[in-house]
Amino acid sequence: MNVIVGDLKGNLEKIHDFGTQAKRAGCDLLVTPELAVTGYPPQDLLFKRHFISEQMELVNTLLPGQLELPALVGFVDRDGETGKLYNSVAYIDGGKLRRVIHKTLLPTYDVFDEWRYFRPARDNSPIEINGRTAAVTICEDIWDEHYDRKVVDELVAEGAEFLINLSSSPFHAGKRRVRLELCRRHAMKHQIPVLYCNLVGAQDELVFDGESLAMDGRGRLIALGPQFTEKLVIADCCPIRGAAPAVIIPDFHFEREVFSALKLGVADYFAKCGFNSAVIGLSGGIDSALVAVIAKEALGAGNVVCVAMPSRFTAEMSNTDAALLAANLGVEFHVLPIEASVQLARQRYEEEFGSYARSVTLENVQARERGKILMEISNDTNALVLATGNKTEYALGYSTLYGDMCGGLAVIGDVSKPEVYALARYYNTWRGAEVIPRRIIERAPSAELREGQVDPFDYNRISPLADAVIEEHLSREEILALPQQYTEAEVDQVFRLVRINEYKRRQAAPIIRVTEKAFGIGRKMPIVNKYQW
Repeated sequence: MNVIVGDLKGNLEKIHDFGTQAKRAGCDLLVTPELAVTGYPPQDLLFKRHFISEQMELVNTLLPGQLELPALVGFVDRDGETGKLYNSVAYIDGGKLRRVIHKTLLPTYDVFDEWRYFRPARDNSPIEINGRTAAVTICEDIWDEHYDRKVVDELVAEGAEFLINLSSSPFHAGKRRVRLELCRRHAMKHQIPVLYCNLVGAQDELVFDGESLAMDGRGRLIALGPQFTEKLVIADCCPIRGAAPAVIIPDFHFEREVFSALKLGVADYFAKCGFNSAVIGLSGGIDSALVAVIAKEALGAGNVVCVAMPSRFTAEMSNTDAALLAANLGVEFHVLPIEASVQLARQRYEEEFGSYARSVTLENVQARERGKILMEISNDTNALVLATGNKTEYALGYSTLYGDMCGGLAVIGDVSKPEVYALARYYNTWRGAEVIPRRIIERAPSAELREGQVDPFDYNRISPLADAVIEEHLSREEILALPQQYTEAEVDQVFRLVRINEYKRRQAAPIIRVTEKAFGIGRKMPIVNKYQW
């Protein structure tokens, strides 16, 4: 299911609709994702007592009368005496709420902060569903490798014959393999079927990929939902005749997965926030080109406006390639030169303060003039500006506040520079045409803010180095010992740039998360920070 945080009645209608489909298909049980009623993650909405009361009332009174088959539905339960909240599952059968199960293991790492809101289950036991004994768990309850408490083991020891898990598990590239191994481990260890229901859709920075699955007691995959798409996934864990046929696991394809995740992230952000159109500064470079094609795929060509804003430093091939890309995509395209307004800003400054003391000032004036134009269009047309910076640029601070960082959503802020090129090549291959002009992919990257400028980094070396600092938290000594043989100067430069640019990233637009460690909700570094390594 693709639900919306806070849309209680809308989410309930969706649960009802899927219940109707499941009943017509002859199913015995409906399973929803974790917190399907509230949407996930509800964050500080959980501090609103009336929010909790309203969704509990819907689950207690309205939903049981709507469902025509037994169901396990994710919601938030509250203890009437203490007021404590629990991440919970409602077991509904025969028009009544029969049982409430609470989540036991509450994650607090990366994007999760469940101890901020919930308390763990005091006790749990299996439940009877259609004459079978089920271990009902919620997301982290089966990710028990680093916990002393083993929830699944406990429930199986009490007689559970199959395992059900309601999840809202965020996507990162390669997550399918991790989930399959996890579910297979539980299935084979206890020789019981495993049903795993996962959320799909995007919520702010997070993308959920769906791919709900079922495994039999031998660890064979017997059902797998589609990636990034809503669907009622039907699984028969106890077939009358023989074993259910095994499902072929799709091959992992990094570029396809990440592109699809970014597309869904943009589409849902716009749809759920009420925006219809996007405006993008199209420079003729690789980053804005990739953002433009993602926006076109997510929103449709008629809802994307691209704007080239050349200065005297802009190469003619940049103007040509930007226009060609816009034509290939069929999107609205405008050219608004910035040279006159940049010179006016420079003149105004010099009359009051004298000549610019630093050359970077003029460079940033150009970036901010472009950001101002994009925001002007945004304000007047109600289009959302999409920021075009990539993860490597955000890591190293190679971006301008209120300039190229301007926007309501950072589409590729969790995609490294080499991955940007890989995604661009993938897109052309997928489309079977040179939609992104080859020269955009092949030319040396440049911000074109001064004469003869090229980016000061070898991205094939620096991007993995930045990832080692951000995603793997490696120390200086650990990085110097890597097979890549980085120099001390390279390592010291990256550590310094990552550390001193935290204040910039704190002001960035929400970044769609596609890796295990993105800037934003899952990374909490202090801005004031003197620790260097």
